[in-house]
Order: sequence, then structure tokens, then C-alpha cells
Amino acid sequence: MSKFVPPPLPFVIAITVVTLIAAVGCHRNYYRRQADCEANALLDEKASHLSRPPNQQLRIDVDRRSRMFNPFDLDFQPMPLDDPSSYEYMQCVDGRRGYPLWEAAGLTNTAESPDWWQFLPLDDDGVLVLNSENAVRIALLHSPAYQSVLEDLYLAALDVSNERFVFDTQFFGGAQTFLTASGRRRAGGQSSTRYEVGPYSNGRRALSMQRRFATGADLVVGVANSIVWELSGPNSQSATTLFDFALLQPLLRNAGRDVVMENLTQSERELLASVRAFERFRREFFLTVTIGSGGGGAGGYLGLLQTQLEIRNLEQNIARQTENLLILEDTLVEELTKLPEQNAGPASIINDRIQVAQAKSSLLQSQTSLVNAQANYERTVDSFLRTLGLPPYICTRLEDPMLQRFELIDADLIGRREQLSAVRMRVGEFNVAILEQAEFEVDEVSGLPESRLEWTDNVAETLATLRQELEPLETFTKTLIEEDLPRVSQDIEFFQETLAERTSQNEQLRESYEEQKDQICSLLDTSNISDSLFDIEISKLSDDLRAEYDVLVGQLESYQTRVKELEKSLDRYVQEGPRDDDPAAVARALRDEVILASQDLLSELADDVLALQLIQARARTESVLLPDVDIEPTAAVQIARVNRRDWANARADLVDVWRQIEVRADDLESSLDVVFNGDIGNVGNNPLDLRSSTGRLRVGLQWDAPITRLRERNSYRAALISYERAKRAMYGFEDDVWQTLRTEIRQLQANRLTFELGRQAVVIAASQVELNADRRALNEARSQGNGPTAARDAITALDALLRAQNTLLGIFVNYEVVRRNLDLDLGTMELTPEGLWIDPVKIDPDYLLSLPGTTDSGMIGGCNHCCLPRRPLPREPYFGLSPIDDSGQQGMIDSAIPDDDDFLPAPVLQGSDVNLPAFELLEPEFLEPELPEPVIEMPELPAAVIEVPELSL
Repeated sequence: MSKFVPPPLPFVIAITVVTLIAAVGCHRNYYRRQADCEANALLDEKASHLSRPPNQQLRIDVDRRSRMFNPFDLDFQPMPLDDPSSYEYMQCVDGRRGYPLWEAAGLTNTAESPDWWQFLPLDDDGVLVLNSENAVRIALLHSPAYQSVLEDLYLAALDVSNERFVFDTQFFGGAQTFLTASGRRRAGGQSSTRYEVGPYSNGRRALSMQRRFATGADLVVGVANSIVWELSGPNSQSATTLFDFALLQPLLRNAGRDVVMENLTQSERELLASVRAFERFRREFFLTVTIGSGGGGAGGYLGLLQTQLEIRNLEQNIARQTENLLILEDTLVEELTKLPEQNAGPASIINDRIQVAQAKSSLLQSQTSLVNAQANYERTVDSFLRTLGLPPYICTRLEDPMLQRFELIDADLIGRREQLSAVRMRVGEFNVAILEQAEFEVDEVSGLPESRLEWTDNVAETLATLRQELEPLETFTKTLIEEDLPRVSQDIEFFQETLAERTSQNEQLRESYEEQKDQICSLLDTSNISDSLFDIEISKLSDDLRAEYDVLVGQLESYQTRVKELEKSLDRYVQEGPRDDDPAAVARALRDEVILASQDLLSELADDVLALQLIQARARTESVLLPDVDIEPTAAVQIARVNRRDWANARADLVDVWRQIEVRADDLESSLDVVFNGDIGNVGNNPLDLRSSTGRLRVGLQWDAPITRLRERNSYRAALISYERAKRAMYGFEDDVWQTLRTEIRQLQANRLTFELGRQAVVIAASQVELNADRRALNEARSQGNGPTAARDAITALDALLRAQNTLLGIFVNYEVVRRNLDLDLGTMELTPEGLWIDPVKIDPDYLLSLPGTTDSGMIGGCNHCCLPRRPLPREPYFGLSPIDDSGQQGMIDSAIPDDDDFLPAPVLQGSDVNLPAFELLEPEFLEPELPEPVIEMPELPAAVIEVPELSL
């Protein structure tokens, strides 16, 4: 055999230099992209394993339009702005110079994307216009909370990657080189310099392959090699090679797939659960944005809309109070202008002044409430912008038709009253100015004071100005007839179109009321609610509204003639003056033909505008329909049991805790391991000349008696306790679901009843306002005062209308909040890929009970990745209708359960007439015959033959 000649030293040095250059490793960008690729593949895999997979890819990449977008190189990011004092420690620490290249990638003064605001849906004025849909889209783009949950999902995928790598074949290899100079005494009498090259790694061998098996076996195969050149001293070279392996197979402790694969199994199940939990989080996130996450009342976007509408209602209330104040002030002016024989005396004037003061006080209080409501609203908007991930300084406007039906009075029609109030206020000021120019003298005949007014240029000028203030009235009445009346007519027509559905819902509500009323321990006790709630003749109400509208049309058309007559009278006074120059006659003529005529015209016109508003409010109130939700708690729980993702995760969590019993019990066993190892080396200086004569094989057993197991014992006992706790938590979770669904269904039923009560409350409150106006008109016709409680009655009526409007709005909003939460808690809420809710409109129990939900695995097929038949789970306890009802027919949802005779009598559930089937401990022989019998037995494994490889050169 030829002698081995080591390679030339220059060649070896060149190889060493190349090795050192390669030792730097791959670029960090490569590792990041590799991690992304593997994590994304794991997320896609787990998503495909679900029976209800996500309809969008699960990625942590940030959209370019997002505030969170990072415009810099992810692997070499610039240094952010630091605190000046803290920055000093990066330059010098404890008298030592710091790392000089911290700023090599540059500096940045912002943590957010510098131009993210350019992608916001701003209008021409730079205002962010929000509706319910783009609010969700903006939140998905900018919300840090949503991105953090996605990143948690990504990190869970990395955990699976780590655990899978444990069972992969792992290779370790590298190189090391040393130049060693030894002195004469150190080297045995002659100095030497030698150069050494060999393998090196952080593994258990210098150059090795490691593999862990699912049985617990651990295999290591390694190679050690060293080549040495003597550069000075003894003229010699040497080369050594050692090939070895070691196999350890536990037989008791740390053996078996239950223990060995536990971490991998747990990480895989956790990632699957995380994907399911993220799908539920997406739906919860939608609800957080749209209706808020708080337990009481509406929050989020819907809560803002509700507050906005309540503020508008308060503004309407203030406008009505302002008008009421003007009416009281006009009454006071009229009282002051009456002749002594027509005046009720000082007591009447004092009474009118008190009523004006009361009205002013109430108006000031309402204005204070409006300011506080506006402040609270703006504060809530700031908080909502933070929920969306936006800064609170962005100017925002809400525009959404969701609650437009509860704008009981059209905004333009509300503006008409405000315009009319402004005209009345200015006209009243001019009327007072005319009266102030009059003087009172005692009549010689009657002995009573008499009003006298000299006709002057100042009076004529005041009347001319008054004539100009009345000019808008002609256009005002024309707008009422041509624009506002048709809109109110359309509202009445829409109410008539909804009569059929409204009548149907009213009948359903009556049936539900009668059913609940006669039940024992019903879901909602309605025994104390009067059935007169359902005695409303809806069709007659529609006819009444149309009749009132027709009368009002004629009255509004007559105002155009009255306005022209008043303007003609004023023109005559301005151009020709009074017919009689007697001051007393002038005062009487101006009082009757100008002051009282203008005030009566404006007062009656205001009353008719109010009547038109109330007709529109009643029509819109009666035409509102609640989405139909008719479901029993038992059916709801069964639907939730099948479809809720968190219920599936709760089952999986319980099994995870149960598995720990076996894992901890394994530590109580003895350690008994089979050990098999061997090695073989080279002969001479040839590293490839391996000889069996240098080899060695070694096989044996290692046993450790279970003498000291105190910690293991305590851990095992803790696992048993943890499982008992987990079982209690599991049925506690089920109880929580029962309670939540019962609460939501009960609240929906209550809201349907209170909504009908709220309709009537709005109608009654509106009638109070009308009755106050009618009483005031009647008193004026009889030349009587308003009475001592007129102001208080008017204020009370207006406050009652405001409360009734807000209450009705609150009931509807609460109904919508509960309905959406019910869709979530049933597990049936569906979103578009853009994250928007697909409104089911009507929740149909029969359809929802037919859905497979989470009860089927996403890996259905002939075999799984292990080529083993899928073992079906035993049937769960069923909560629902009995398979056979009293009439001998199958129940409503019997198709969702297997046909068997295992249902036993059970307690009656509250809120339904169904029986709860008894719980059963299902042994293997009680499973359905068509399913494979899950006999628990040890599978036949192939004999563990340990073959010793034949070593040969």
C-alpha cells in the first residue's frame, strides 16, 4: 500500500483562508426569509387542517398604506432617536469606548411610516370621513393590537419549527486550525513549530450527524480528523481519523411516543388552536370596532353614532324650548299691550313672567347638557381613533346610514323651525320697539289708562324694517309645500309598505308573549306585562297619519295668502300712513293689524311646522323593523357546541392537561436504557486507511433504580390536580356559554317588547307636545292666560319626547349589539376576506344546526400523514330536542344527532319544554356499529432488531 502524502502546505493554507471566509455564515436576510417561508408554510398547513379554514392568508407582512409599515431595510434598520443621556452610554461605558458602528445603517427620527396619512380617506377639507365599513378597514391596516395577535401566531409557528427540528437529522461541521510554537524544554529538548488542521463544531462531535427518534432513541455519528505538519524541529507529518457512533434507546423512563413526542404534539396542537383562536379574534375585533368591547351599552362606531344622534335630539329639544320661550315672551307682550279692561291684572303678568323665567332656566340647563355631551362625544372619538390605530388629532366626521331611520325628523325640516324661530325673534323685537314708542294716558270718560302712539318717521321706519324681516316667509312657506311635504308623504308611504311585515312581527311577538306567559320558569317572565301592548291597530294608525297630513297640507297652503295680506298691510302703513291720525286709534290699529297679526301668523305657522314634524316622527317610528331572531337556548347551545372555535380549543386544552398525567407518570419509572456504540480508526498517517483491527463495538444495559422520586412524585400529583381543575374549568366554560346565550336571547326578547313600548312612548310624548300647543291656541282664542303651569307642562312634554326618542334609539342599538354578539357566540359569524361582517339578517336555527362546524376534521380522507386510519371520536352529550316528540314525530333538530335509544329522562331546562339527555360514560362497545370498534390494545410493532454493520475497509 502506498504511503499517504499530506497535501502541500500552501494548498492547505488557502483552504483554511476560504474556510475562515465562509465561517461568517449566510446573510441575515437569508435567515429571515427562510424563517418567514417555513412559518408561512406551517400556518397554511394548519389552516388547511381546519374544517372551517380561514378565508385569508395568515401573514405578518405590513401593508404599504399602514402606519406600522417599515420603509427601511428590515435587516439593517437605522437607529431610532434616543434619549441624550442614555445615548452617552452607547459611546462610553465605565470608561470604555463603546461600539463605533451603531449608526452605520443611519438614523431616523420616527417610529411610524413617514407618509402613512396620505392613504387615509380624507375629503377635500382634510377631514377623515368614517363609516362602519371603512372604520374596520382602517383598523385592520393600522391597529397595533391586530398586528400583535398576528405576530403571536407567527411566533407559535416558529415554536413548531423548533420542535420539528428536534426530530430532524442534524448535521454539525466546521474546521479549526492552530499554529503552535513550542520551546525546547516544552518539546522535549528541541523547539518545534507545527501547523494543525482538523474539523470542529458545536455539536457533540467535531464532525457529526445527530438524530432523535420518536421512540426516544438518540443516535450520534461522528468523525474526528487531524492533520499536523511540523514546520520546524522534527521533520514529520501525521494524520489521524476516528469514526464513531453511539445509540441509546430508553426502555422505561423517557421511552415511548407519549413522552418523547409530547413537546412536538403540544406545539402542533397549540398552533392549530392559535389559528382557530385568531379566526375568533378577527370576529371579536370586528365587533370591537363596530359595537365596542364593553359589557354595557354600545361602544365603538355604533356607540358614536348613537351619541351623535342623541346630541341631535338634544339640539332639537333646545330648538323646541327656544320656540316655547318665544311663545311665552309673545304672550307676555300681548298681556302688556292689552287694554286695562281686557287685562287679567297684575297677577296674570307676574304669572307670565314666572313662566318665561322657568323656560329660560330650562333652556340654559339643556344648553349646558349639550356642551357636556359634545365634550364627551369628542373624547370618545379620540378614544375610538386610538382603537383604529390612528392618532387622536385627526379631524373626523361620521357618516353612516345605519341609524338614519332614527332621525325621526328630517334635518331640513328641523332647520325650518330654526329659521322660523329666528324670524319670530326678530319680529318680536320690532314689535316691542313699536310698543316702547307708545304712551299711556288716563281716558277722561272711562278713567282707565289708554295706549296712545304718535305716528312718526321713526315708527314708519320700524314698520319698513319689520316688512323686510317678513319677506323670507313667502319663500319659507313655498319650500315647506314643495320640498318638505313630499318627504313626509314618502315616509307615510314607506310606513304603509311595511304594514304587512310589521303586522306579522306583531303577531309573532304576541305568540311569544303568550308562550312565555304560561310557562313555568320561563326564560323571560312576561306575566306582569299587559297584553294591551299588542292591541294597536297598525293599519288604522296609517290612515290617521294620512288624514292628518292632508289637513295640514291645506293649512300650510293658506299661509301664503295670509303672508301676502300682512305684507300688503305693512306696505300701506309705510307708504300712506294710518287712516286716522288720532294717537289712540293709531295704537289700536297697529296692535290689531300688525303686532298681533304678525305674532299670530308666526305662532300658528310654527304650530303647523311642529305638527308636520310630529307626523313625520310618528311615521318613521312606526316603520322601524327589528331583524328577526327566533331561537331557543337549547338549540343555541347545540349550535355553539358544534360551531364555536373556542369550544373546540377548550376541548383540546382539556386533553392537553390530561396527557400530562401520562407524561409525569413516566418520570416515576426506572431508567433502563440499551446502549450500543462503536468506533474505528485509521492506521499510520493515511486518514482513509480504516482498519477493523482498530475498531470497537460495545452494547449493554444501563439501569437506575427509582429510589429518589420525590420531585417526580409531587409533579405527578400536581398533574392529577391540574386535570381535575381543567375538568371543572371545562364544564365551567360550558356553563358560561349557557349563561351567555340565555342572557342574549332573553335580552333580545325583552328588547322586542320594550321596543314596542318605546314606540308608544314616543307617540304619547309627541301627543303631549301637540296637546300643549292645542291648549295654548284654545286659550288664545278665548283671550285667556296660559295658566300657572303652562311653561312647566311644555318643558315636561319636551323632556318626555327627548327621553322617549333616546330610549327608543337605545333599545334598537342594544338589540343590534346583542344580535351581533349572539352571531359571534353561536360561532356562526362569517366575515369577508376584507374582514367585514356578512349579516345573516335572520338567524335560522334549522339551517345552523345542519352545519358541521368544528366537529369534522379538516384532514378527512383515507389516511393521514402517518398512513393510519382516522379514529372517530365518541358522540358527545347532546343538548336539544328529544328525537321523538309527544306526537310521535321527530323533533326539530333530530337530524343533528344519531338515532339511538340512549336518551334518558332529564330535568326540564329553564326557558324551554325540552329534556336534557343524560350523560353517559361511553365504553368502546357502546359506539355506533358502523364505526370501527376502538379496542384498546398494544399495536404490533416490528421486532427491534439491532443490526451491527459489518466494518470493512
